[in-house]
Amino acid sequence: MLLLRYRPRSIAEARQRMSEQGYEYDVIEATISQAIATNQLDDAAFAKLWVRDRMWHHPLSRAAIAQELREKRIHQDLIASTLHAEYPAIREVELATELAEARIRRLHGLTPEKRRNRLVSFLSRRGFARGLAYEIVKSVEKEFDRAED
Repeated sequence: MLLLRYRPRSIAEARQRMSEQGYEYDVIEATISQAIATNQLDDAAFAKLWVRDRMWHHPLSRAAIAQELREKRIHQDLIASTLHAEYPAIREVELATELAEARIRRLHGLTPEKRRNRLVSFLSRRGFARGLAYEIVKSVEKEFDRAED
């Protein structure tokens, strides 16, 4: 399946792409069945890889990653178990803190209020709850201001 050479796909994605390319239902189902039997398509492996890739290359909140997996039509139970195993809630706070710490250095010339607003907005765009983002930014600002003195 040439489609899988570019990146791993969920079963639903592969089915949809083949349908869009005009393949008949019987051909699609036979191909999907063969790909599943040979472990070329595996929603559990796909979800695990997706979560790890997002955490490493484009960090997002658990909610944002869950939404992306829903869009890929991964079953909700599989999303929940994958996030529990690969991206525990405590890691979300750590990741948001790491993002804020890295970003605050770039904003050192701004007023504290403008810097705070930009950091909270940045974390919010990554899917982190606004309240959590604000708490993390306050904590990171304290450390940053202490280091600046």
